[in-house]
Amino acid sequence: MVIKKKKSIREQVYDYLKDEIVNGKIKEGSRIVEEEFAEKLNISRTPLREAIRMLELEGLIEAREKGGVTVPKTTKKDVEEVVKIRIALETVIFEELFERVTEKDIERLEENVAKAAAIVNDEEKSLEVFKYFSEFNKILYSISDLPRVVTLINNLNLYLKKFRKISAENNNRRLSAHRDHTKIVELIKVGNKEEAIAVNRKHLLEAKEFLIKQVES
Repeated sequence: MVIKKKKSIREQVYDYLKDEIVNGKIKEGSRIVEEEFAEKLNISRTPLREAIRMLELEGLIEAREKGGVTVPKTTKKDVEEVVKIRIALETVIFEELFERVTEKDIERLEENVAKAAAIVNDEEKSLEVFKYFSEFNKILYSISDLPRVVTLINNLNLYLKKFRKISAENNNRRLSAHRDHTKIVELIKVGNKEEAIAVNRKHLLEAKEFLIKQVES
């Protein structure tokens, strides 16, 4: 990690550790040993402890009974809870979206699903497809203009990000997700809010079942 002056050392260490955890580079169940990371990052232990405390408050790491901290393992209950909350929050997104959506917004969504369609069958481009899927959600969120709700959703997604990438690498899940996105755009175009919410709910519940299998394996 390269220490930059535009952010405090604590913030940079926080960003670094968060990225390592979310992307699975620091494995679930791993201990975060202060001495090792302080030496690795060439920093004192004070900003490291502050960063660890911030991550602990977010639930990305947890204190052990015998001292020290670890990256907690994701459980079936975690997945069920995250998806249940996301369904509720995204229903709010859709409720507002249908009041605000414009022709230009629909064009952006159509362009997104078209670009994804061109490569969705190419397993070697699964990560690129994943980027289009993430962009699709960002477009929906931006249309709703509910920044606090979006922040809650983004924080929730951190817990499952590494598993969502696995989902994009799975051919069946990738194709199913793209079909759902395409259907949602069609429903937005004709103003069918209730059906769009139902398709999104189905999409998230199917993702939940896939993620649970990944967690349990």
